[in-house]
Amino acid sequence: MTISLKDQKAVTVEETLLTLVQLEQKIRGAENLQEWQFICLNDTQLLVPFQQSLLWMFGSKKVEGASGLVDVDSNAPFCSWLNRVLSGIAKTEKADRIHAIEVADLSPEDAKQGSEYFSTRFIWLPIKSAKGDLIGALLLSRSTPLNLRDKKLLGFLLEAYGHAWIGLTGAKKPKGQRKKSALWWLLGLLATIGVLSLPVQQSVIAPADIVPQQPSVLRAPIEGVISELLVKPNEQVKQGQLVAKLNAQALTQELESAHQTYVITGAELRMAQQQSFIDEQRKATLAILEGKLLQAKSDMNYLQDQLRRTEFRAPHSGVAIFDDAGDWLGKPMTLGEPLMTIANPDEIELEVRLPLEDVIGITAGSSVKYFLDSNPSAPIKAQVQSIDYQARPTQDGQYALHLTAVFVNDNATLRLGKKGLAKLYGEQTSLFYYVFRKPLTKLRIWLSW
Repeated sequence: MTISLKDQKAVTVEETLLTLVQLEQKIRGAENLQEWQFICLNDTQLLVPFQQSLLWMFGSKKVEGASGLVDVDSNAPFCSWLNRVLSGIAKTEKADRIHAIEVADLSPEDAKQGSEYFSTRFIWLPIKSAKGDLIGALLLSRSTPLNLRDKKLLGFLLEAYGHAWIGLTGAKKPKGQRKKSALWWLLGLLATIGVLSLPVQQSVIAPADIVPQQPSVLRAPIEGVISELLVKPNEQVKQGQLVAKLNAQALTQELESAHQTYVITGAELRMAQQQSFIDEQRKATLAILEGKLLQAKSDMNYLQDQLRRTEFRAPHSGVAIFDDAGDWLGKPMTLGEPLMTIANPDEIELEVRLPLEDVIGITAGSSVKYFLDSNPSAPIKAQVQSIDYQARPTQDGQYALHLTAVFVNDNATLRLGKKGLAKLYGEQTSLFYYVFRKPLTKLRIWLSW
C-alpha cells in the first residue's frame, strides 16, 4: 500500500502542529526562568531547524543565553558587539516583527566588526507580552531564510514564550501576602536608614614608607664621572668620611699645567726684575709679567678647589642611603644631581602618599595606624605632623598628597626603608557618606555642583 503525496503532506502538517502544541505546553509548564530559557534556546529547533540560537533580553540589554552553552560571558568582544547592535534594533520599527539581520544592513563600523564573527544571517524573533511590550528576542543562526509557514508557526510559539515569561516574573500575589511583604519592605527600609545614619569615623588607607627625618643629600658640586664609591648601601659613616670620588684625571693634568705656567711666569718675572736695573726698557714688561703671575696663581687656586669638589664627604654621622654601587660607577653626573643621602637611623618619620581621590578631612594631629608589610598584624601608632599643600606625581603616574607623621612611641621594628600601609583617621561622618563618598564625589563632578 502506498501513501499519496497529498497524504504525506497531511501527515507532515499534523506532526508540525503536534510539535507546536507540545512546545507550548512545555514552555507554560516551566517552573523557573532557567528552565524557560533552556526551552527557548534548545527546543525551538524541534519546530524550525537552526545552527545556533541566542537569547537577548530587553531589560538587561544583554545576551543572557546560548544554545549548547552553560554560561555566556557578556563582556566578550562578540557579546559586547552583539549587545550594541541588538539594542539599536530594539529601538526600530523592525523590533516588533520577525526579520533577518544581515551584516550588510548594519552601519559600516558594526558591519566591519560583525563580518569577523559570522558570515550567515541571524533571524530576529521578538518575544513580547500580551500588551505588545518587547521582552526580548530569540536569535536563530540559519543559512537559509524562513518561509511564510515557519514565520506563522514561530509567531504562535513566541506568543507562548512571552505568556510563560509573564507568568514566571509578573504573577500577582494574594492581597494579604502583598500587605505583609510591603510591611517587611518598610521595616527593612527604616532599618537601612537607621544603620546608614550611624556615626562613624572616616578612614582611608594609603601606601607609606619609613624615611629619615632630616636627611642630608650629597649632590654633585661639579660635572664629572663617578670613579669610586668607598661605602656600601646602608653602611654607617662618620662625619667628614670620604664616601665617593669623581674622576679627577683631567683636573689633575690641568693643575699640573697651571703650576708649570706659574713657575715659568715667576722665573720670567724675577729675571725681568734683575735686568731692569741695567735696562730701563725691561721695566715696561714687569707689570705684564706680574699680571700673568697673578692669573696663573688664580688658575691654580681654582683648579685646586675643583679637585677638592671631586670628593664627596659625609656632612655628619649616619647611614649612607643610595642604590646599588654598580649603577653609579662610571655614570656621568650633572651639576646638582643627587648621589646619596646621609641620614641618622634614629631620627625617622613616616611618609604617606595619599591619592587625591581618597583625600578626607585630615589635619595635623590626626591619628594614624601603620601596618608594616613584614608584620601587618601589629599596627604602630603615629600622628600626622604636616600635609603638603600641593599634590605631587607618583611613580605610577597618579597624583598624591604627601603627608608626614611621627611615631607616638619608640619601636625596635622601625627601620629606614621599610614599607607598609598607613590607615589615616579623619572626622566623624555618617555611615552613608562613608560608604558612598566616592560615588557621590563622582556624581558631583558629573553634575558640576
